[in-house]
Amino acid sequence: MKYLLPTIFLALSSGHALASVDTLSKAQAFAELTPQKALEQSQQWHRTGEATVRVMPDAIYAEFADGSKAEVPTEDDFLLSIAPYEQVTHGCTYHVPTGCQGEMVNKAMMVEIIDTQTNEVIQSGMVKTQKDGFIDFWMPKNGNYQFTFTYNGKTASEVLSTEGNSRTCITTMQLL
Repeated sequence: MKYLLPTIFLALSSGHALASVDTLSKAQAFAELTPQKALEQSQQWHRTGEATVRVMPDAIYAEFADGSKAEVPTEDDFLLSIAPYEQVTHGCTYHVPTGCQGEMVNKAMMVEIIDTQTNEVIQSGMVKTQKDGFIDFWMPKNGNYQFTFTYNGKTASEVLSTEGNSRTCITTMQLL
């Protein structure tokens, strides 16, 4: 068994499907991941039908094609998955990395994140949207943060919360 786990993690981290894992099911292997690795793996299943993954404030929940389920607690971290947009968006509260699709794919833009309680700049610099049009930010729970994106002279700004049952899928930031 001590040789099986590194193989599972190698398969997960390299983006290969979990079908090669014989001894553990996909659900069991998924449940062993960190929240960050679970999100990365979920993105590999984007629109493949292999699994449906939903990011809630307390955990990442997965349901696989065979009906098995798994969850990965997010502990002290909170995912804010943000899809800035110019023209097209979708309504969403809790991010589904296996299905949600943002308008702006592989676009570089500036972001500034400010902790609204301390006015401290948490991050400032270039970021790039992923193939699903989202940018993922792992933030501490129980905070409020001012996010400002700038792209081609257009700006979107919103205060986002990581408290309680706050949303994890942010599709309301239109660049104007």
